[in-house]
Amino acid sequence: MAREQGGRSGTSGAVSTLRRSLLLSFIERYAGIVIGVAMMVAGARMLTPADFGVFAIGMSVAMLLGALRDFGTGNYLVQLETPERDAIRSAFTVSCTISIGCAAAFALGAVPLSHFYGEPGLGDVVLVLSATLALNPFSMPAVAMLRRQMAFGRLAMISVASGLGQLCTLVLLASLGQGYMAMAWAWFVAVLLRTLGANIAHSMPWAFWPRLAGWRDILAFGAWDTAASIVNLIHETLPQLIIGRVLGTAPVGLFGRAQVVCQIPDRLIASALHPVVLPALADHVRRGGSLKEPYLLGLSYMAAVHVPAMVCLALLAEPIVLVLLGPQWGEVPTLVRLMALGMVWLFPVFLTYPILVILGRIRDTLIASLITVLPSILLIAIAAPHGIAAAAAVSIATGPLQTFVAVSFVRRHIGVAWGEVLRAVAPGAVATLGATGGVVAVMSALGFRTALSFGEMLAAMVAAGLGWLAGIWLGGHPLFGELRNLGRRLWRWA
Repeated sequence: MAREQGGRSGTSGAVSTLRRSLLLSFIERYAGIVIGVAMMVAGARMLTPADFGVFAIGMSVAMLLGALRDFGTGNYLVQLETPERDAIRSAFTVSCTISIGCAAAFALGAVPLSHFYGEPGLGDVVLVLSATLALNPFSMPAVAMLRRQMAFGRLAMISVASGLGQLCTLVLLASLGQGYMAMAWAWFVAVLLRTLGANIAHSMPWAFWPRLAGWRDILAFGAWDTAASIVNLIHETLPQLIIGRVLGTAPVGLFGRAQVVCQIPDRLIASALHPVVLPALADHVRRGGSLKEPYLLGLSYMAAVHVPAMVCLALLAEPIVLVLLGPQWGEVPTLVRLMALGMVWLFPVFLTYPILVILGRIRDTLIASLITVLPSILLIAIAAPHGIAAAAAVSIATGPLQTFVAVSFVRRHIGVAWGEVLRAVAPGAVATLGATGGVVAVMSALGFRTALSFGEMLAAMVAAGLGWLAGIWLGGHPLFGELRNLGRRLWRWA
């Protein structure tokens, strides 16, 4: 009896810890979203599409090198059973060595890249971003340990301070007429503050002493992890590099702003879960739990939140872009609609990586990425000469393919049938109908207009929220019970 009570107490404590970690992660991400939206609003009004295009090209290459630079060392430390000092020092040594090499190669490529794209200022952006690459590994050990300890409160403070520093730098330098360099220096300041904050929050000066014990294990894990990350980043960044070469920097700026707007729902929902999912699932498995139930529950929640958000974004693209970016970005709403319709399908994808890593199937993450990325690159290369709208429409074809491949790889390892997947996501379809019905009802009452004023957009969003609540209630979604419990707690607290 005592053992049973102890088990229940342990389970309750684990659930409580997970909920607290999720709450802190959401606070961090939402604070970051507020700061990010402020940067987007300020930048869109102080900089030109060409400025965004120059920075986007440099940042796209930096992101590819950044994935190689990290080499999966942070995730390697998170998933270790018991990370010893030697393992942490070795992970830093590997990451730092690769980072310095990547930064040096990037800096040497500054002039060739600027000539290739016909933008002399691109070289200056590359030099600043290469310095940022060299700085990044010095935050890795502390951040990895904070993630292992699920210390998301301290991570939230670090993230908010970093974001505020980036925002202030961007506004100051953009007001001084620095253009694309304002974005480059703002990114450097953000990484510098994150590095300082992480090492203050979890001081580990001994981690920076070189060590190569167990480097083969690190490279074995990091090779597959990094390869999969690079392939995914190619899928994300190559369209901008292709568009920049074929159409110029201004179309890259328009395409990039549309991508940022389409990523807002993901940042509101899935990005807050990303830091928590891998440590939480690793802890769940170490306690002897199965991955099938949390996977199906995760699919159910994401289908009920991500899909309605993307459909409503597609419907309200014009007023949302007008509010966030201003009237000078008139081509962006069309791009947002096309991209959002393709991203509707991506709700299962965020669970694929952590599930496969916990199962020790890190190679499958690379194989799955290759299957989806190669057709995407080919379609982008074909579509880009026909304009940015054609390039944006590619996601409508590639989104369903990504989802099918992601679910296929996971389900065969954890014993999930397609019927179980469909039953898990079915209540989300009801929620989507409810949210969409709310937006369409407001638009119908206004004469079937898509160009809504700010007040009309708010009315449509409120109607979408009410329709969504009715949908999860009618569909019997477990999220409704969670929201009801949250409401009761808030009521008691008030």
